[in-house]
Amino acid sequence: MITIEGSASLNLVKEQIDESLSIAESNLEQFVEEPDNDSRLRASIEQFSQIKGVFKLINLPSAAILSEELELLGLRILARHQQNNERELATISGAIMLLAHYLEYVQVKKQALPVLLIPAVNEVRGLLGKPLVAESQFYELADNPHRPDKPGKPAPEVAQLEQTGRRLRHMYQVGMLGVFRQQNIPTNVKLMQRALSRLDALCGNAPASKLLWLAQGVMEGLGSGKLELNTARKSLLGSIDRHIKPLVFQTESALKKEMSSTLVKECVYLAALAGTAGPVLSEIFSVFRLDPNGVRDETLRAERDIMRGPGGSVIRSVAEALNEELNHIKDALDLGARGASGDTEGFNTTADAMRKVANTLIMLGLSKPAGLFKEQSEIVRRWSTGNVDGDSEEFNKVADALLYVENSIATLAPPRGPDSANYPEAAANVMKSGMSVTQLDDARRVVVAESRAGLSLAKRAITSFMDSNWDGMHLNNVPVTLKSVWGGLIFLQLPRAAEVVRACEDFIEQRLIRGLSEKPSIQMMETLADAITGVDYFLEGMEDNKPIGEGILEVAEESMQELGFPVKAA
Repeated sequence: MITIEGSASLNLVKEQIDESLSIAESNLEQFVEEPDNDSRLRASIEQFSQIKGVFKLINLPSAAILSEELELLGLRILARHQQNNERELATISGAIMLLAHYLEYVQVKKQALPVLLIPAVNEVRGLLGKPLVAESQFYELADNPHRPDKPGKPAPEVAQLEQTGRRLRHMYQVGMLGVFRQQNIPTNVKLMQRALSRLDALCGNAPASKLLWLAQGVMEGLGSGKLELNTARKSLLGSIDRHIKPLVFQTESALKKEMSSTLVKECVYLAALAGTAGPVLSEIFSVFRLDPNGVRDETLRAERDIMRGPGGSVIRSVAEALNEELNHIKDALDLGARGASGDTEGFNTTADAMRKVANTLIMLGLSKPAGLFKEQSEIVRRWSTGNVDGDSEEFNKVADALLYVENSIATLAPPRGPDSANYPEAAANVMKSGMSVTQLDDARRVVVAESRAGLSLAKRAITSFMDSNWDGMHLNNVPVTLKSVWGGLIFLQLPRAAEVVRACEDFIEQRLIRGLSEKPSIQMMETLADAITGVDYFLEGMEDNKPIGEGILEVAEESMQELGFPVKAA
């Protein structure tokens, strides 16, 4: 059975999901215009129900949860048909757009990061009057160790805790209220942290002190600015306060109570996002063996901003339009260099087109190439028909600016594939070498097509070999063909797939051509075909810009292992 993991499974169904989201959005818009037409809203609800199941199937849990909540919110609107539902409808509309962007994000980034959708899920749940989903919903806590004993193993000071606990809790609440109001957060967090520290000292080594210790870690993250305050985290601060209350009013029994695993997980998750921003956080990292190189809250914020930006399809459309405009500019400059410019006003039209492209680049955040292109447009504007030297330094600078802008646009919509995560770095290296990223991408597409053609040729030869009662003549050229495919895969920086092809070549050379002492079994030939077909499917995914994932290569490797020609580690 072929195992397809990660974003590969999304690639197989994304077009259908996009269509469902489009149908849901269209019906929702029509319901807003015709609020008496319940059938429109029911059609949207039906789409949410369908994609919910698909998201579960392809293991995108947060998208499945959001779809389910949208379905419930739609049903709530139907039940309260006569009431004002503008806020609910706006929330559904925004969530549809966010889901579409999230799918683009998963497909391009090849990582799901389900926590990115938690704020949207909680916004919908808030309208439904349901409790918020914890940010740690999808975080797996490997272990839940006890808090290390404090030096000297002090006993709880029950009497002192009963006497001053209420005041310390009030101190925490004052700070929390200030934080909720966004008033001088660092100072109010210090106030909360002091209250927690004092309570912690009075609790000694009692089990309840673990909550106060982890809560101090959360405060260090908030106070240092490493953690951003959001609705879910405000809810956690309130939950901590509710756990402090029994320490004040039911002191002896509360001291012995273990902290709930759910609260532990939430606090540890936030500590992991904050990093080692203080002594308590450093201790938490050590005790819970957290990854020092793990995802941080600032990274999540940056990824959320990316996800909420223009969708990938929009960016690709803009990139295509810009490339078309650049081709017109290139043609105009080429004609001008040959003294055949069709612009009766010199190069004013070309210069205006360059400025138009530059203004669009600014909106896309590409200020450096935009500034360079604007600068060169003024130079082009000064040119006159029949007076352009295509070999001059000035003309070459304009050409270099065109290449730089073209490469910058190419990075806006990187191709999807096994090396897509490294595409920005690779593109930067290409740009430094003075090459065109677009032309290199075209070359890669040609190599993928040629590699697939080579694999098809090899498969046909193997089929002829079997149909001709094992006439080895049909295989004579297969090793050479597979060698050329291997070279193409190396060029494409696909060493794992290349090694599978090398193993296939060795098998055919050693077992089917030189060492054919007896007829191979049909099962053996089918296994060889599985390996070659696996690489072909992998390349097909790249060719269609819908990568299937490296799970298919794992199957191909297993096939060659079964044939006794294990694939070397790439």
